[in-house]
Amino acid sequence: MYSFQYSIHHTSKNPNTLSGDCYFVQTYGNTALVSIADGLGSGPEARNAAEKVIRGIEKHAQGDESPLALLKESNRSLYGSRGSVAGIAMVNIQKQKISYAGIGNITCLTISSKRKKQYLISNPGFLNGCPFNGTERYFPFSPDDTIILFSDGIELPENWEYIVTNRFAPDTMIQRLVKEMTFINDDATLIIGRWCKEESV
Repeated sequence: MYSFQYSIHHTSKNPNTLSGDCYFVQTYGNTALVSIADGLGSGPEARNAAEKVIRGIEKHAQGDESPLALLKESNRSLYGSRGSVAGIAMVNIQKQKISYAGIGNITCLTISSKRKKQYLISNPGFLNGCPFNGTERYFPFSPDDTIILFSDGIELPENWEYIVTNRFAPDTMIQRLVKEMTFINDDATLIIGRWCKEESV
């Protein structure tokens, strides 16, 4: 049996304001869904747009949909909003596969214990209720792989590969990465997760 373990770093551009980033992480049996939405700009309007994306994902996700289908469903609610970029990853440990769809500057990648990296590229643009060109991307995902998903307010430190592949718990990885990251004056969200084998009792 495997369980999906993850940790999240989430901050706003200004300490006393709402972040324009939102996120959603959920497991559905053998599938983990990891997603980030980043409303254009910052402040309440950005937050409102990002929340609409995440609410759409939560409403329609059951664990067997495609990330691109969820992205399109979420896009329907954004007419008249400021707009948002977003990325959705689905990691199925039974099929050992990751699927991803994103639009805008959301970064998604996986890294193995041997530091083999795979980047799942987002399409350019943003969600605003209008039709968009989206692509779903697939890669193998083995039990020793780690998924990293982050918004453009994150710049990983130079030694991030060492930190992530040292098999620290996700909470420890996040703490060490944040401690050594270059500060960017922006809303920021970073999610790190992996499927871990549960010990037999």
